[in-house]
Amino acid sequence: GNGSVRSWVSVDAKGMPVSMGVTFPETTLLGLPPQPPAEDIGWEWDLALPKEIAVAPFDHVAFYWNPRGHIPDGIYNVAHFDIHFFMAPEPSRAEITAMNYNLERCFKLPSAEYIPAGYILPPQTEHRRMGVHWIDPVSHEFHGHDFTATLLYGSYDGKVNFIEPMITRAYLETRPNFTAEVKQPAAYGQAGYYPTSYSVRFDPDKHEYTVSLDGLTLREAKIAEAH
Repeated sequence: GNGSVRSWVSVDAKGMPVSMGVTFPETTLLGLPPQPPAEDIGWEWDLALPKEIAVAPFDHVAFYWNPRGHIPDGIYNVAHFDIHFFMAPEPSRAEITAMNYNLERCFKLPSAEYIPAGYILPPQTEHRRMGVHWIDPVSHEFHGHDFTATLLYGSYDGKVNFIEPMITRAYLETRPNFTAEVKQPAAYGQAGYYPTSYSVRFDPDKHEYTVSLDGLTLREAKIAEAH
């Protein structure tokens, strides 16, 4: 749009990561492409995380603008941003085609203990450069309310590979100050810092939006067999 987006990590007094996210001025919502690109359902911008602090298992952020949304119709087919916090290096995502033989790797699912209880994998959520998308069916948008902000998990080749807040442009235009829980799995496939909440906020003084994963907490890895 008519703005920019930057990634960041916040640390505590001991230098440990406590939050990470993206921040963008309100002008970013203006001048956005009204149509998707010819080869995809949305526009993607990849952002490295700051090199000064490692936030394993996270590697980078993919900031995605979906002018027409995506499936399921009647729920997510409205203009919105998908903000993927990826746990795999950006170049490795090129192998994810979500077509032909690669579908086997997309649907090689993680052990159930790596996905929060209650999350489900709907059909047709596979997507190139991503994998498959797990949704929380108790989210408000599935119970008679408009989609505003929600949180998805993603997986590929037997591993959880991203956490994804999704926020509509219409909701951002209300200048929200929103925080919600990030449901936790029973175990973690990779050691590192995982969020316990996420936020969508507008700063009226700086005229900026921030979407963040917060309450980063160090977790140990537990190895399990994928199925």
